[in-house]
Amino acid sequence: MIMEKDDEMMSGFECYKTYLAVSQHFVRDSYDFFKYNGKTNAKENAYLTRKDRYFFEKASKRFKRGDFLKFLVANYVNNTSINNKWIGEMMGSSSSDVLVSWKKRVESLTYRFSEDISYLCDIDEDFNKLFMAVDGSHPLIYRHFAQGRISIETMVLLDKLVGFSKLWEKYDDIVLNDTIKLMKKYSPFLEQFSPTEKKKLKDVVLKYYK
Repeated sequence: MIMEKDDEMMSGFECYKTYLAVSQHFVRDSYDFFKYNGKTNAKENAYLTRKDRYFFEKASKRFKRGDFLKFLVANYVNNTSINNKWIGEMMGSSSSDVLVSWKKRVESLTYRFSEDISYLCDIDEDFNKLFMAVDGSHPLIYRHFAQGRISIETMVLLDKLVGFSKLWEKYDDIVLNDTIKLMKKYSPFLEQFSPTEKKKLKDVVLKYYK
């Protein structure tokens, strides 16, 4: 596990360091949360002068170490593309709903994946066409993901299974590139929180696409 002692409470500064590491992981190409073990060059003196320090202190009283990491990840994958998230926005009135929704998806990952594959099969029985851009339109699976009908987790798992992001990279489309980055940045977190075997994913796909 990346985060040790997940059940421990953290100080406000520790929350800030975790927030900074997760933010840099999702936003910066050069930073990898897992490669650097969640470490940054954050300084406590600089933290004490931050105007938003209140939110980190609030988070330290609300979350245990492991839950705060999940809370941050849930917020970063709550959109179809990566945007830098301000802690004050994350700690807003809808923050609990974002985390609860994410937990439901991840805790029933295989079931949700199966539901999404069934939905996609009803739309198009040709599996390969799901990922292809035709006549200038974005791929069918992307359009349904952008509409909130397909989860980001299903996107990550399908890419893990068939590697469709390699095809999308050839399109050199800004929107698709943003989604590719989001999937790749999210993938190691999803694998940590809810490991899934490729064989199980393949069996689900073959249940609908024979």
